[in-house]
Amino acid sequence: MKVCVFTGTRAEYGLLRPVIQRLDKDDELTLDILVSGSHLSPHHGMTVREIENDGFTCLERAPINLNDDSRPGVCKSTGQAVETLGASLDKLRPDMLVLLGDRYEAMACALAASLIGIPVAHIHGGETTEGAVDEFFRHSITKMSHLHFTATETYRKRVIQLGEAPERVFNVGALGVENIRQVTLAPKVELAQQLNFSLDRPYLLVTFHPATLENNTAEDQCRAMLNALKATGLAVIFTKANADSHGRMINTLVDEFSAAEPSKYLSVTSLGLTRYLSAMANCTAVVGNSSSGIIEAPSMRVPTVNIGIRQQGRVSAESVIHCGTSYDEISAALKQCLNPEFRRMLTKLDNPYEKENTSAHIVAQIKRYSGGIIKSFYDLPTLF
Repeated sequence: MKVCVFTGTRAEYGLLRPVIQRLDKDDELTLDILVSGSHLSPHHGMTVREIENDGFTCLERAPINLNDDSRPGVCKSTGQAVETLGASLDKLRPDMLVLLGDRYEAMACALAASLIGIPVAHIHGGETTEGAVDEFFRHSITKMSHLHFTATETYRKRVIQLGEAPERVFNVGALGVENIRQVTLAPKVELAQQLNFSLDRPYLLVTFHPATLENNTAEDQCRAMLNALKATGLAVIFTKANADSHGRMINTLVDEFSAAEPSKYLSVTSLGLTRYLSAMANCTAVVGNSSSGIIEAPSMRVPTVNIGIRQQGRVSAESVIHCGTSYDEISAALKQCLNPEFRRMLTKLDNPYEKENTSAHIVAQIKRYSGGIIKSFYDLPTLF
């Protein structure tokens, strides 16, 4: 069986890594990795190097132009991605395409696979992120997919509600949580040396992306967040925004903020999986609107301040504090997050995304699949 895994961003690859490793080691499977998006963009750190450094050589590169992050620019990139990824899939002709999440690059790849006639296995379907255009993409990918691997039972039920047969929908937990259990984290001293940044004082780990369903809010929201961060007096490690509309503007603001006090603030294009999880394990809190603050951070007993509506609708643990986007709202959430009484609760925390052997369950079901490209719509039992 020939399996192709698609990846278009640093975060997505970090999550897919244990699945890719299992596929690569399985003697009954042949693996290709289809690499696109910001992995091949110098502005976003050329993170394809992280894949190469992990020892994978079966890479098919499908570059797309990410120079324009306006909404029309993203439209153009998406159209180009369908064409470019379609050519790569036609060349590779896998028996199954594996992809994760909800970004426009992933939707373009799923669309190309559907047109060429390649079954799709989708990871992290059924979730809701009401403030991001990814909300639309995720559910569209679900309808173009044949195997579904959700991170909670709530999400499994939602995929079935979308008309997918229950026997093809599996609640396997989140790969990001599995990474925490498997990756050897760097000690704080070693991490500080790698980053050339002192970690002797408490610090926050911050990632802020545009809420792509809002109109021109990113700059004001980012400035409010930066001012609230400064008021805490804590050090900050920033990881930069994705290749989304207005992402470059956010990155510019973060770079300028960090450059003003480089001993206290560090801006990094991409930390990579191991350094990111190591930074999370040692930080005082995760701040911003990255899904990692909701999915991975609770398993490390690290609190999260989730800003705005980008992640609105996700299942979340008690350690996640949701707040608005004004300076006062962010400051109040940070104050609550740093409260000793709130932090004592973290020792008894349950993460709804945590299950065992996530990647093993995914690979086992992929190997069992023999359903082809045709599927029937599953109707829920009538309620009336």
